[in-house]
Amino acid sequence: MELPRVSYGRRGNKRFDYKPRYYDADKEDLENRIEQAKAEMSGDYSAAGSRRRLQAAFKHRKTSPVDPNVQRMKIVSRVRVLLIATVLGSIAYLAFYTDTISIIYEAFNHG
Repeated sequence: MELPRVSYGRRGNKRFDYKPRYYDADKEDLENRIEQAKAEMSGDYSAAGSRRRLQAAFKHRKTSPVDPNVQRMKIVSRVRVLLIATVLGSIAYLAFYTDTISIIYEAFNHG
């Protein structure tokens, strides 16, 4: 007696239907800037326009600085971190490789 065959697994290959469309980033950027200028002149800001401006800002956040003051603050912050690391490194060097800390400690105890 033979058991009936039951098909398990895939039923067949799925078709992938992809129709590419043309995308012009420069044209979209120009349209967004024109719409933003019109909105600034009329004072009428739409939700869709705000959404497009946010998308453009996130898209270009690595390529163009938003504000020169932000760039300056980043540089100041990096210099500050480098200065702190240098001072702490110098203190660590004095503590572990010279007798300067022990001499200072003895001067405070005898003074």
